[in-house]
Amino acid sequence: MPQVGTQAQMKKAIFFDLYGTLIDIKTDEGDPWVYETLSKYFSYYAVDITPEELKKAYSEEVQQSLKSSREMHPEIDVYAIFHTIMHKYGMRRYPRNIVAGMAMLFRSLTRKHFGAFPGIYDVLVSITEKRYRTAIISDAQWVFTEPEILMLGLERFFRFKVLSSRFGFKKPDVRLFKLAMERLGVRPEESVYIGDNPAKDLVGSKKAGMSFILFGSECRAYNGFQPDRCFGNYAELENILREIG
Repeated sequence: MPQVGTQAQMKKAIFFDLYGTLIDIKTDEGDPWVYETLSKYFSYYAVDITPEELKKAYSEEVQQSLKSSREMHPEIDVYAIFHTIMHKYGMRRYPRNIVAGMAMLFRSLTRKHFGAFPGIYDVLVSITEKRYRTAIISDAQWVFTEPEILMLGLERFFRFKVLSSRFGFKKPDVRLFKLAMERLGVRPEESVYIGDNPAKDLVGSKKAGMSFILFGSECRAYNGFQPDRCFGNYAELENILREIG
């Protein structure tokens, strides 16, 4: 029988994945309407590019960014991709806020569903009122992820965010997990990671020495790593956290 009391003294920090774990989202970057609309908007900034050229350019820049990386798990920076496209097809220099705005518009056009999972806010209020330190570790694009966190009122629950696009590599690279623990000042045995993707979240957190709780996926081992707990509804999470400390 697990020694719950002993474990409870060990856990100090809870780290969350974002998309698919805290935020329920569905996007479609292949929708031709996205590029038609964005192409029209580009023209107001003297960027001359057809919808077909834009879709092709975006795909090619993504692939080139991934191909040129030396990382095992490379990550792109959507801001940099839009910066390249705008300055290639545009007629002037574009400041940071204009490029960021284009990237955010692109994101908003691709979004088909967006919102926090039910029960998220009650759980976050509860765990932040207790002893836990909290942060986000996510494969995410800073240029629109940071505004989306603000949109949903999630920023107040987390001390900081480790977003893959800031670093050029993504999960399951253990460096993201180690960096997050260093910033919170906790050791792996004091840390819990919660995510929905076994290939990225389970493998990465376990290789970093953390406990792992799987959300919304089949509760089974992956590549030799086993979740410590699994849940499908946020009403279950607090009891699980008590069990593992």
